[in-house]
Amino acid sequence: MQQIGKLTVITGPMYSGKTTELLNFAEIYELGRKKIKIFKPQIDVRYSADDVVTHKLFKMPATVVKNLDEMETIYKNLDEKPDAIFIDEVHFFENDITYLVKDMTADGVDVYCAGLDLNYLWQPFPTTASLMALADEVIKKKAVCEICGEYTGTLSYKKKIDGGIIDVGGKEKYIAVCKDCYKKLVDEEVRT
Repeated sequence: MQQIGKLTVITGPMYSGKTTELLNFAEIYELGRKKIKIFKPQIDVRYSADDVVTHKLFKMPATVVKNLDEMETIYKNLDEKPDAIFIDEVHFFENDITYLVKDMTADGVDVYCAGLDLNYLWQPFPTTASLMALADEVIKKKAVCEICGEYTGTLSYKKKIDGGIIDVGGKEKYIAVCKDCYKKLVDEEVRT
């Protein structure tokens, strides 16, 4: 009887090392001569259109998909199922990804997903929240707060309120902050 694969969700704010952790796991599978497949959403072109790239510019080639349907089609048409699948920026995908991830793990594939848990308004991303509920393991990362310098950053703060909730960007738009500094920044916005 085939074993069920496990689901690991790596989450936290921006600049907390989620993608680094994801690629570290991918590298472990590769070093163990296992077959892997890495997916990334087409919307994320910050460092590369074709690779998953960390903020420190470590990268691995990925299959770029425009949506969940395309990912599912690619997965179902693989000649051979991989040992593990890695999905970066999972919060950009539809919440229905939970069904595909369940199918993947049912096929005996380990699945690793990395993505933001909260948007810049301190509200959960539904896709990440749903995957966390299904996960065998959740790795919750923290970042160094850009304001106070403490390793307590759990929120992503958007420096300029333009664009919507889904607004791809880096340091030019977002910083990682702790809850205390987030509150101070929001209070300052209200006063100005």
